[in-house]
Amino acid sequence: MQDVVLIATYTKRLDAEVAKSALEGSGIKAFIEGDDAGGMYPFMTEGIRLFVQKKDKEKALTLLKGI
Repeated sequence: MQDVVLIATYTKRLDAEVAKSALEGSGIKAFIEGDDAGGMYPFMTEGIRLFVQKKDKEKALTLLKGI
């Protein structure tokens, strides 16, 4: 994945999924990364990271402020 930037880190996978869904609903492709066994072991990761393409960074950050 080239030209992808980190825009947020969450402690709960559900929060990351909600943010990802909001972004994708606005036409921004988003990616989640976090090795927490699908939410079963959140304490085993340093957070669930949300990424977007670099070109969408500013729009995504603006949208996330509203949720």
